[in-house]
Amino acid sequence: MSSFICLDSSVLIKLLVNEEDSNKAVVLMDRVINERLTVVLPDFAWTEVGTVLRKKVFRKLISSEQAENAWEAFTNLGVLSFISDMAIMRSAWRIAEEEELPTLYDAAYLAVAEIVSRQYNKTCEFWTADERLVNSVRDKDYVRFLSD
Repeated sequence: MSSFICLDSSVLIKLLVNEEDSNKAVVLMDRVINERLTVVLPDFAWTEVGTVLRKKVFRKLISSEQAENAWEAFTNLGVLSFISDMAIMRSAWRIAEEEELPTLYDAAYLAVAEIVSRQYNKTCEFWTADERLVNSVRDKDYVRFLSD
């Protein structure tokens, strides 16, 4: 079992805001805490989480107070480690090219998982709630779909 796990923003949002599969995100976070895993993220992940929360407010899906509480909960998660590294940038570009991903956002999360796996010689699972992404990278055995 790895001591690291990578969760993309789709999983983190389900942890913070009640929506479909939020219960699965809570179970996954319980695993993170019980197994004392560190959640590794690309350094920009906090902006993605914040942006999704702000958009939910503007679309009137949640109140400002709910968003603020969710943001506070996110910033107080003591298990997060944000990683900024030139190797991640290079790897994200390579992954986006190989997997024909249209953006570097998803590829950066995959790059974090791959690089952490190599550095510690243990698989760093990457979890997402994005079915399109899972279908795009089926060949990567470290990718996990939250809905499974």
